[in-house]
Amino acid sequence: MRPERLGRLAGGLGVAVNVVLSVLKIVIGIVAQAQVLLADGLHNLADVGASLAVAIGVRVGHVPPDFEHPYGHQKAESVAAKIVGILLLLAGVEIFYESAKALYVGHQPVPGLIAAYVAGISLVLKEGMVWLSQRAADLNHSKALRASVVDHRMDVFGSVAALAGILLARTVATYFDPLLAMIVSLLVIYSGWELVNQAVADLMDRFDDRALLDALRGDAVARHEVRRVNGIRGRYMGAQVLVDMEIAVRGDLTVRAGHDVATDVKEAIMAHHPEVVAVHVHVNPEDEAE
Repeated sequence: MRPERLGRLAGGLGVAVNVVLSVLKIVIGIVAQAQVLLADGLHNLADVGASLAVAIGVRVGHVPPDFEHPYGHQKAESVAAKIVGILLLLAGVEIFYESAKALYVGHQPVPGLIAAYVAGISLVLKEGMVWLSQRAADLNHSKALRASVVDHRMDVFGSVAALAGILLARTVATYFDPLLAMIVSLLVIYSGWELVNQAVADLMDRFDDRALLDALRGDAVARHEVRRVNGIRGRYMGAQVLVDMEIAVRGDLTVRAGHDVATDVKEAIMAHHPEVVAVHVHVNPEDEAE
């Protein structure tokens, strides 16, 4: 299966799984009086919107460049990842509030056994989604799909906590139900914050891959006519990297010769680093101050 098709499958299947699990958990959570399962269902409900954002981000990210978007549409994936994070933050706060309120009231009912079965089914399905989304993210080098991997993995922890809370509430003490629901909410809040922070950094063009910049500098100075690299900058466009570089060459080179050196540097960089999809090389005479 082609990477793009696998990415769309992972995004679309993520939506379907989250729709089924959110409805199932909310209904069974209410019927079986399982606070932690209901909380996990609300989390999955937020994941429905998050998965839709991921699917849209992957699809839009593969749209070719056009007149209004000459660098392409890959930043749609960073926007999608930001939406995922915001939804997780909102869901986490809501879960924490409802669980804390239930714990304060006390005298929780004993959850029905069917709630444990639903939590177990969710655990299995979410483990499968972690594997599928990770595979799709690796093949597509997609930030949005990597965000969904984090989301599905948090869902796995949520399902484990839900299953543990239900079983402990049935066998030890009923307060374990809302208590474990609060723990689920903290995991959700943390994962949401991480995703929002990374997405904002990408949209603000933060680039801190020093190892890549050093490697690109080395590729440039390895060319015979390049005396030094005066400056180099990189920025992400989705999973891809755009590079601006200034090199110094002999001042007596012709314009044609300087152009050929710049082309040689560009081709060497893009040949050695497939994640770099565009390189702009500016040529300076070597006697010009850095």
